[in-house]
Amino acid sequence: MFRTRLDELTRGPLQVMPTPLARANKELLERHFAAEWSSDIEATMATIHPDEPWQRIPAFGTHVRGLDAVRDYYLKRFESWPGPAMEWFDRTTVTESCIIVEGTLQVKPRGDFAGMAAAGRVLSAPCVIVVDCRDSLILGETVYLDAAALRGGS
Repeated sequence: MFRTRLDELTRGPLQVMPTPLARANKELLERHFAAEWSSDIEATMATIHPDEPWQRIPAFGTHVRGLDAVRDYYLKRFESWPGPAMEWFDRTTVTESCIIVEGTLQVKPRGDFAGMAAAGRVLSAPCVIVVDCRDSLILGETVYLDAAALRGGS
């Protein structure tokens, strides 16, 4: 099975604001990883806020909004590249309103990935993921990465 605890995944600094809400957000993200990386759509969606959640990956032009759209995003993600998108985190910061994860996105898609013919190739690029939280649920995720690096450019 996959490692899902932030203290096991983070090789560099792990900073958790010393408040009950920040600790709850850390536990939320760990539950989300366990569900998402197991391709369990119901458990994944149980970690998502019902009030206009989003998924954004600006480098790919991905911007989905709303519970149904986020559900569809995850179902497509599970088909294309199941499992963790990052093996390790270089740094993780958990606050009362968001979680910031830095590391290297590394996926081996089963088919096309963000418009690239990528089946069987390992795609890798430095990335930062910002997870916004509300009411101990994930309101949205924004993934920042260098699409040129992912495509094998500079």
